Amino acid sequence: MNIIKQIIRYPIKGLSGENLEEVFLEKDQVLPGDREFAFARSSVNYDPENPIYLRKTNFLALVKEEKLAKLKTEFNISSQLLKIKIEDKIVFKKKLINAEDILSVEIFFQKYLNLSDEQKPRLVRGIKDSISKLNHSFSDIPEKVVSIINLKSVNDLENKIGRQISPYRFRANFLIDINKPWEEFNWIGKTLSLGNSILQVFKRTQRCGATNVNPESAKRDINLPYEINNHYGHFDLGVYARVVKSGLVSVQDQLDIS
Repeated sequence: MNIIKQIIRYPIKGLSGENLEEVFLEKDQVLPGDREFAFARSSVNYDPENPIYLRKTNFLALVKEEKLAKLKTEFNISSQLLKIKIEDKIVFKKKLINAEDILSVEIFFQKYLNLSDEQKPRLVRGIKDSISKLNHSFSDIPEKVVSIINLKSVNDLENKIGRQISPYRFRANFLIDINKPWEEFNWIGKTLSLGNSILQVFKRTQRCGATNVNPESAKRDINLPYEINNHYGHFDLGVYARVVKSGLVSVQDQLDIS
């Protein structure tokens, strides 16, 4: 039996995830509020009135800034209140609404990452594109999708390398307890009934150096792309799926394949 164990939204790219008990998935959209915000590098030209896909290297992200994993963040999408903690101590707490407070969080990350004044990142937000009517997301791929991890596949990799691996390294939207490891790769081209929604799986998720970062210690302690390729002959773990029918999805819902 395939059961949803966790639903996770990442409101700000590169920062902490938020566990959800339920979510309403909209057709052709990402999970609501997922990667809606990001910190763009100073050299990046991002036009919020004409949002386009940009590679993750254009933003602060774990693939380059492993120190971000030391920050435990909470972001309320409605109020836009951002709390940042380091070792349970609040080091930043402001609503990201006015220019002054937005500047203060940009300076916080500039100083935390030891960047020069010229390298100060800029907080950017995805909005609904006026032409496509799709919500812009600062996700790793241009398609509007949700990401799925099979917890059994993570367990199988753990057994192969003899190390514990947090599934949070993979920053997926859905953590699902599936019957067999790597079974999700057989879903490519198939449809999934997930709660009241229907998804179509279309692509495996190729893993990069961001997964090397331990979300607890903020250290690069396992070369996961190497380990995956060494044991399985590819660099993939997890799949991407498009929402083809809107619907409510909840933790403990069953996933059915057709």
